[in-house]
Parts: sequence; C-alpha cells; structure tokens
Amino acid sequence: MTMLNSKKYSICLISLLVLSSFNSDVIAQNVKTKSEMLQNYSWRAIGPANMGGRVTDIDGIPGDPSTFYVSGADGGIHKTIDGGVSFEPIFENQRAYSIGALTISPSDNNVLWVGTGEGDPRNSVGYGWGVYRSVDAGKSWKHLGLKKTERIKRIVVDPNNPDIACVCALGKEWGSNKERGVFKTTDGGKSWNKILYIDDNTGCSDIAMENDNPRIMYAGMWTFRRKPWRFDDGGKNTAIYKTMDGGSTWEKIMKGLPKTDMARPGIHIAQNDPNIVYLMTEFEGGGTAFKSEDKGENWELVNDDPNINFRPFYYSDVRVDPNNSNILFSISGRLSRSKDSGKNWEQVAKTVHGDHQALWIDPENSNYILNGSDGGFQRSFDGGDTWEIINNIELSQFYQLQIDNLEPYNVYGGLQDNGTWVGPSNSLYGAGILKRHWKGLAYGDGYFAEPIPGNEHLVYTNLQGGVPFLVDSRYGNVQTIHPYPKIVGSAGDAIEKHKYRFNWDSPIHISPHDPETVYIGGNVIFKSQDRGNSWKVISPDLTTNDKSKQRTSGGTIYQDNTAAEFHCTVLYIAESPVKEGVIWAGTDDGNVQVSLNGGETWTNLKDRIKGLPEFAWVSKIHASEHDAGTAFVVVDQHRMDDFKPYIFMTKNFGKNWEKISSDLPSDDYVKVVRQDPHNPNLLFAGMEHGIFASWNMGENWEKININLPNVSVRDLRIQERDRDLIVGTHGRGVYILDDIRPIEELEYAEGKVIHLFPVRDAIIWNMYWRIENLGDRHYVAKNPDYGTNINFSLSQDATETIEVEIKDESGQLITTLEHKEAKKGVNRIVWDLGYNGAKALKNNSNESIENKEGLRYDGIRPKVTPGTYTANVKYKGQTISSKIKVRGDLRINLPIEDYQEKLRALLALRDLLSETHELIDYVDTVIEQLDDLKIKLNSNSSRDNSDLISLSKKIVDFKDEELMRPPPSMSYRQRPRLRGEIRSLMRAIDNTTNSPTIPQLERIESLAEELNQYKTMMNEMELRINEINESNASLPQIILKGN
Repeated sequence: MTMLNSKKYSICLISLLVLSSFNSDVIAQNVKTKSEMLQNYSWRAIGPANMGGRVTDIDGIPGDPSTFYVSGADGGIHKTIDGGVSFEPIFENQRAYSIGALTISPSDNNVLWVGTGEGDPRNSVGYGWGVYRSVDAGKSWKHLGLKKTERIKRIVVDPNNPDIACVCALGKEWGSNKERGVFKTTDGGKSWNKILYIDDNTGCSDIAMENDNPRIMYAGMWTFRRKPWRFDDGGKNTAIYKTMDGGSTWEKIMKGLPKTDMARPGIHIAQNDPNIVYLMTEFEGGGTAFKSEDKGENWELVNDDPNINFRPFYYSDVRVDPNNSNILFSISGRLSRSKDSGKNWEQVAKTVHGDHQALWIDPENSNYILNGSDGGFQRSFDGGDTWEIINNIELSQFYQLQIDNLEPYNVYGGLQDNGTWVGPSNSLYGAGILKRHWKGLAYGDGYFAEPIPGNEHLVYTNLQGGVPFLVDSRYGNVQTIHPYPKIVGSAGDAIEKHKYRFNWDSPIHISPHDPETVYIGGNVIFKSQDRGNSWKVISPDLTTNDKSKQRTSGGTIYQDNTAAEFHCTVLYIAESPVKEGVIWAGTDDGNVQVSLNGGETWTNLKDRIKGLPEFAWVSKIHASEHDAGTAFVVVDQHRMDDFKPYIFMTKNFGKNWEKISSDLPSDDYVKVVRQDPHNPNLLFAGMEHGIFASWNMGENWEKININLPNVSVRDLRIQERDRDLIVGTHGRGVYILDDIRPIEELEYAEGKVIHLFPVRDAIIWNMYWRIENLGDRHYVAKNPDYGTNINFSLSQDATETIEVEIKDESGQLITTLEHKEAKKGVNRIVWDLGYNGAKALKNNSNESIENKEGLRYDGIRPKVTPGTYTANVKYKGQTISSKIKVRGDLRINLPIEDYQEKLRALLALRDLLSETHELIDYVDTVIEQLDDLKIKLNSNSSRDNSDLISLSKKIVDFKDEELMRPPPSMSYRQRPRLRGEIRSLMRAIDNTTNSPTIPQLERIESLAEELNQYKTMMNEMELRINEINESNASLPQIILKGN
C-alpha cells in the first residue's frame, strides 16, 4: 500500500502557511486536526472485572449501606447508591486517575474531598494532581491546587464545618520537594497553609483528627526515598506529631517509643474514647503495634509481631472501631483483627484477596465494614467474620498486553498482583463479555502472557522477578520453566551475588519467524527452542552490572527484597518481524543493545542516542513490521523524577537516532509506542494519562482518548487482520477501538466531501443465547457490533440523510441503511448482515406486551449467505461503493447450499409475515370503518343494522381467532394464531446455523396455504360488506381493497 510521504506533506503544508503569512502557532493549530475527525469513534471496554484491582480508599455514608465510594489506585472513583448492585464512575475526564484519599464531610455528605496520587509508594504507582472537591456528591468537581504534592495519603475534614480540611501530603516518591507535609484550608480550598513541614524528603504518611475536638490532630511524618534500584523506609526525621490548636503549633510525641529508627507510621484515634490512640509501624530492633491512653503523651508496645504489618512502607495502617476502642484492624498483606486493644491478633478475610489497602467501619453500625485490597473491594455485615466480594467494575491493572490471531481474537496480559489472564474480544454470547469469559492463566504479579502462534492454548507467562511458566490453558497446567531455578522471584535477598538477575517485570518474546523459539531476559538473554525444557544464553551481560545498584533494599529498619528493586536487568526484547536474527534489547540502567546475527554479537547503542537520559529505563522497544532497520525505543524516566516523554527512532539498525516525542505533553511520561502494521507513518503512544497518535512518524502527536478514561496506558497492540487497536490500562482494564482502518487511511479522505473506507470482512457468527439469569448485580462488557462496519468520512456535518444500499453480486437490493445525523469526521453505519425484515404492523395492540416478554420476532432480518456484497453510499448525488466479503461461522462446517436453504426459508417466512401483517392492517381498517358506520346508523333509529353488527363481530372474531392473539396476548392461555406461528417458526430457523428440517419446510408450505385460506375468508366477508355499502348508499362507503 502506498502511503503519504509525511515529510513531503509537512514541507508543503508549512510552505503554504508561510505564503499565507500564518505564524507558527497557526501552523500547529492546522496540523492538529486529525483527532477531530475521530470524535464519533467509541472505545469499548471488555474487562476483566473478575479479580478487581488495587483499591486505595473506600468510604461509606454512616447508617446508609446503599451508598459508598470506591477509589482505585489508578482507576478513578466509582459510586454506588444501590448497595453495590451498580456503580457509576464519577471522576472521569480529570487530569489524574490515581486516587490516594477520599473523605466524605461528616457534616454534609454531599461534600467530597479527594486527594490524588496513590499514597503507598510502591514501584509501579501513578501520580496525582493535587486536591479536588465536590459539593454535589460527585456530580461535578473543582480542582483546588496542591498539584505538586504528587501523592496524598489522607484528608481529614472538620466534623462541624465541611470547608475546613487538612491534607496529609506524602510528596514526591522519586525525588525531593517542598510540597509535602500537612496543608490546611479554612475556606473550602480557596487558599492553603502549610501547617506542618519537616524537610523536602519527609512527608506526611497519616493524619488523624479527634471528632469531639477537631483542633486536636496527630500526624505521622515519614522520611523515605525510592530509586529504581532500592528504597529506604523511615529513620532520620520520621516521627509522630500532635497539635492542640488546629495546626498552629505541633510537638513531637515519642515518649515510650524505641529510640531506634522508625518506619512509616500509621495513626488512628478511638473516637468513642479519644484518650486512646493507636500507632502501627516498625522500629529497628522490633516493635509493631503501640497504644497511648493519654492522647499520645505516653506510648506502650502492645504487639511486636511484624506479620501484622507485613511491609511497613506499603501498609502501616490501623483502624479502630468507632464504638469500641478495644477492637482494631491492621491493614496489611493480610487483614488482622484484635479484640483486646492490640495484644492479640487473628487473621480475618482469608477468603478474599490479600494486600489490603483501605477499610471503613460504619460509625452507626460497627458490624458493617467496607474493605479495599489489591483484589478490589469487599464488605462484611458481621464485624469482619465473613466477607462478600463485589467485582462488577473494571479496576484491573495491566502491565503487559498481547493478542493472538484467532477469530475472534483473544487478549492476554499480566495484572498487578492478580496473575496473567486471557479473555475474548468477542465472547460470541448474546449477553456480552462476562466475567466467566476471562480465564486465569498463572499466579503472582502477572506480566507477560505470550501465546504460541498455532498453539494458542499454550501460553508463556511469568510473575515478578522473572519466574517463567508454560501454561496449557485447556487444563490449567502450569509448568515452571526457569532457566536457572536457584533463589528465584521474590526471594528476599539482594541480587549482587546472583549468577543471573531478573527484573520485577522481566520480558518474554516469541520469535515472529519461528513460534517454537522463545526468548526471556535476565541480565542476559536466554533462548529456548523446545518450549522451555532447555535454555541457551545468547548474549553477554547486556547491562552495566553496577554492583552498587544490586544491594539489599528497605533501609535501616528491615530488609525488603521482592524483586521490585532488582536492577541491572533486561526490560524488553523485540526481534524484527522483517528480518530474522535482528534482536533489540533494552535495560533498566540505560543500555540499548542490538544483535544483527541472532545473538552471536551485540552492539550497545546508548552513546549514539542523543538525548538519552542517564540511567535510562528502556521500558519498551518496538521493531518495525515495515523495515528491518527501523525500531522505536521508549524510555520511562519517572523513576529518576523525570516525567518528560522520551521516544527515539532509528531507521538504520541503530546507527543514527531521532527523538520523536517533542510534541507530546512535556509533563507526562510515555509507557509504550507501536507502529501501525499497515501505515508505517502511523504511530500510537500510550502515556501515563491517555493515548496519542501520530500520522507523520512522530513529528506531531494528537490525543485520541475520545471516551477512554484518562488512565495509564501501559501497553497497546494492533490486531493486523481485524485492524483493531487494543490498549491495556493500569486501572480500568482493556479497551478496544474497533476497526481503525479509517484512522490508518485518514489521509485518503482529505479534501473530499465524502469518502468511503474499505469494509472489513464479516462473519455470520452463531451466537450463544442461553445463559442463566444474571440479576442486576453482574459485570457485562459489550461485544463488537454484530455484522460489519461501513465507515465513511465527511468534510462537514451532513445536510441530508446518508443512505447505504447493500446489494448482492447480481445487483439485487438486500437492505437500505440510513444515517440521519452524520457529523464531520469519521462516521459508522453497522450492517447486521441482514435483509430487510418483515413489514411491521401499523397498529399492534400487543406491542408493549411483546416487547416486555422479548417476543419481537417481527424484527428478525434474515441473514445473507456467505459471499461478496456491495455497499453503495449515497450522499448529495454521489454514490461511492465498497465490496464486503461475508464468511460463514468458522466453527461450523456448514455447506453453502445449507446457508442458501436457510435463507430461502427465512425469506419465505418474512414474506408470509409481511402479507399477514398487511392482511391484519387491512382488517383493522375495515373494522374501524364498520365501527364508524355503526355509530352513524345508531343515530338513525329507523334503520335496521343487525346485519352490520353481526358482520362486524364476525370480522373481529376472524382477526382474533385466526390472525393474531387479542390482548392480553397470554401465550399459556391463548393458542397461537397465524401470526404467532409464522414468527415462532422464523425464530426456530433463524436461531441456528443449520438448514431447515423437512418438517419446517413443510410447515412453511402449510402456513402459506393457511394464509391463502384466510385471504379467501376475507374476500367472502367483503361480498357482504359490498351489500351493506349498497344498502347504505347515502352514507360514507366502507373502502375495500381494489375499490
């Protein structure tokens, strides 16, 4: 396919604008127009919702179990007002989707305070944009500033005044800043005062306010720092502070606590006895849970088991029953409960996902508890003894994404702390894509999931620290295939002495030239050609092997080596689809390597890449499908506190490089870039907030979110055959932009009033329809529209209806489709592969009943047979055409003759139904005229109208007894009439991919005979009507057919 030369186009455009005396701002404005053409597109969410995703806060209305709010780590905010039966996302279209805290004002439940930026600084979190507030329970939001705080753990609101609030700002995770500590507003966020600040490395990890006296507050101040290769929890200036005057002054309250370094602190007040305050942390040398009975003046150790606060930097969170100071919960890797003021603990919620992040206890009913974890959210009605899981919204957090080439194709990927999964792009169930259609592959934190082409039931997956599996998804058979199974995964020790080093998110790559060749990355690249049974090292150490970045992590208080900080590792592998043996590799410490001979030799290219930052985190490499020497490198440098976007491109195997990300937002980082497999100039970039497209190889970028939430797009793929764009988000699951051929070929529409894009193939799928009753609380995602899309573009909004005629190869009209409100840009009409349906009744007295019972079989549009059809689009005197190839269901080997027999039967029934409806409509008009005549005759008492009354009743009975059920049309109480019999047979034949049976064909013939009989009966009654007309010649005549 010949594509527009983007450079020549840019030069011509710029020259034209210069000649027209436009400045550079106008140039940019004119260039960025393509995304405007896509506003009629719509992203389609497909889940999954099974496993949930990390919930950072969950909040209810006291005494009202029907209303609560769920805040996602990167998924925005969702609200229910029906007890979790349904949810509405209420924080859409905001700059940040990472939520750290949500607080409902105690004195006005319509006032919501939200702190953005997840407050638990693990290695893979998003960031925030300050504080937001709603005064209408989430219908609208106002941004209140503090955007440089980056992440907010808690907000407390004065129980008597919704305008007074204090923000516990953690601050930057990967660098120092002064926008951290405790901030206070007394005017609803119009202005802020920093009321507690220690230094630019110490932020607020928790804050608690006393309900009886809101001037009393406690704050945990925490010194921490994260780097790509380690983190340090606590010590230094970490301490507990207290204010008695609303934050004007603070004092450190550490009496009774160990004198050694302190980890992240979490604080909570027993509101029924505010003298009691609990502290959850860890000290060097021991000590976990502490209690004060004098408002923090003195502390005592109540429990020193570190298991109740598994990883302090990530948890250190405690909740106290607001009605019983002896009952408290530790929110950690497991959810622990104490009933004796923290002395003894028991694990609860064993049947739900671990890694708990949030918990809310109803102050009016302590038995009602809401909980948030890495597995979504749950609730308890008995104080935490038993738990109900609610998983009917998308919160899933993808790291990596892959697709296969099956029909329909499947989507694979790894999720944060929820393993690896596979789900369909089309479930082929009429109900849509349900939770059951997603299948779990392997466990752990999930990353890569790579199906073997031709044997897609076999999938290479891995978990944190580079532990690879080969999964047979047919049986759930998971085989570990580690090339060096010694101290693997989250092993708990440093890696400086390990023979091989594997990243938290280690790469897996199947060769595009040989499905039996697979690569995995450690600090070297391993290759297997026997499905992981044996491995060969095909590279030297491709990293810097900096030993100073391979040491134990955690800080002075405890050791924490989960593989999240394992460094000097390979992050990504990509082999050229064009030329076998051209292998690219990117590392987490700044190296970009290439081999041109299958791994025999390697060249480090980092010094050739101008603008490559030091210690570059080379997160993705895309090897071009169009040219062997072309590759795209993504650097995600936010771990070095650098949020700028970096994409580099080479066209000559890495000899020269060009930075192509200058036109992207300068304050947000790139996660992935992919080149379109059909249009080499078209690139897609997933960023921490949204997705962008470039139609000129990265010179200019335009945001194409449309209805996609402004979430982190961690990976994306283009399904080459179907031309779908699929994105994996870190917080809202998978989205698909169906049929992007217009995006690929948008240039062909430029300058045309109307342009029709080629129509992709359609398949006559046999859809599953039988499913159990789901109730109202369930998750369902939309399948792609049945049939095929007819995409066209307009240079301006349409001024008349656009018609699309579908014709078969002989030129016979199949159906006519309309678009009455087509807009400027790309528009879409969906053809359902159907012929026109039966002619509808003009007046159906049973319509509401039939709609309610799902009995509208009149709407059946007989589907075409496999073959080639033509779409003719008509607008303003123009007719433009495109061929459409229709294929039969790939799973069902039905001969074309059987498809044709089925179509003939359905068309015959359709025509019979149309004739029946015409007869019923005609009978209705006769009955109506007879009724009018009766009224006129009744006004003249001298006339005898007994014949008229008798005939009128006979015709009404004829309709009711022979043609269609009279109201109330109760199927179990009234036998079917002609109309019902035709419709029932239509449904029976249409609902299956088979030819009609002999009895069905015979029944069509008998139905035709019955219809003819009824027409004859009506003709006989028309003779009597003519007699009545003659005897009442002075009155308006009853109009009959043919008269």
